[in-house]
Amino acid sequence: MSQEKDAGNQIIERKSHSIGKYDIIVENDFMKCRIYWARIVGSETESLFTQYTKHTFYEIQYALEGRIVMQIEKNKNIIVEQSDFIIVPPDTFHQIVDGDTVGARFIMAFSLGVKSSQLKNLPQKMSQLVPYHETKYMRDILNIAINKNYHDTPVRRRLITSYLESLMLEFIEATSPYRTQELAEIESMSENQARVMQIQRFIADHSGIGIRPADISQKFNISERHLNRIFVAETGKTLKEAINRQKLEKIEELTTTTSLSFKEISELCDFADEYGMNQFFKRYNHCGLTEYRALRASKKQNSEK
Repeated sequence: MSQEKDAGNQIIERKSHSIGKYDIIVENDFMKCRIYWARIVGSETESLFTQYTKHTFYEIQYALEGRIVMQIEKNKNIIVEQSDFIIVPPDTFHQIVDGDTVGARFIMAFSLGVKSSQLKNLPQKMSQLVPYHETKYMRDILNIAINKNYHDTPVRRRLITSYLESLMLEFIEATSPYRTQELAEIESMSENQARVMQIQRFIADHSGIGIRPADISQKFNISERHLNRIFVAETGKTLKEAINRQKLEKIEELTTTTSLSFKEISELCDFADEYGMNQFFKRYNHCGLTEYRALRASKKQNSEK
């Protein structure tokens, strides 16, 4: 979804669009999150203002287009500017009482459990009721998730699940107290080491999918040529090679741990078709995907005997 404006730079009205109700689990070593549902609210088809209410879950209110004013517990008004978001904690009365009458919001309901002491303060951080600014990739991920060119198919639902997982991780990244610790670790490194570490983490978080060296160059505000030079010096690999390796790992994981068809995997991993993905795979594994899946299945059976 592009940020559409007319010739007079006015925000264009947008229809509401339900992304759907899901029961998506996002889990890693640090936390476990369950996404209940997500939707776009557009002023073309409904009011952007809401009733006074509270929920048993966290709720993200993300101002995609236009600003909103949220009232908390009848005594505090919070302005959320366009491209900012706020997280409303469970059991908190809230209501959107003012703001632009034309625009769009993204809303997502979720629960959160922390598994690591490194993120023990995350629920408290998320409950501070302050606006946060979007990360560069939040809007990109959301644009793909709500693309109406997709038909309502099992593949589309898998894709949306994957994108919502990525989006949830971006929201956590933007609010996480873990950033303070990470920055302290980075300060003890050389500038190039720190930059490369951040880039490696960024590539791994996205499994190398949907990103190019040019995207990383823009995100980290460094020329692509210089970025590649320091990346090779620190890791012995080019940036493109690092991206491809992460993408390869994701293909291997989906091929061996799921029953997805190669067509479905190719869509999840951002290939035009399964033929292109198979050719990519052969460059690194010297065999095709069908053979690779059969070999891994055979090894698993033998190890279980």
